[in-house]
Amino acid sequence: MDSAELTKTEQLEELTRKLAKLIRIEREYQISQTDLADALFCSRATVSRLESGFSVRSEYVYAALVELGLAEHFLKLLNSLLSEPPGKREADEKHRRFMAIMSPYI
Repeated sequence: MDSAELTKTEQLEELTRKLAKLIRIEREYQISQTDLADALFCSRATVSRLESGFSVRSEYVYAALVELGLAEHFLKLLNSLLSEPPGKREADEKHRRFMAIMSPYI
């Protein structure tokens, strides 16, 4: 299912699941839950909750992304979104769809 077809609640749940999975997979290849907990100054149970998609303080999510070397990817995405205002992105998307429809006739 395309993310545009998901409700806001479904989008939130999918984002939470995928972010938790990403953090868990990256952590498994790098360090133990205990070592990540020590680096984040939290308990191993908090890391477990984070990796399971349960609610944790946002500071732990951000710190885990930095500690696991994932922050750079998110910063690139955020920078690209911030470089174009929403109105321009919407106009660009409308133009792209228009051109896709009209390209056989141009």
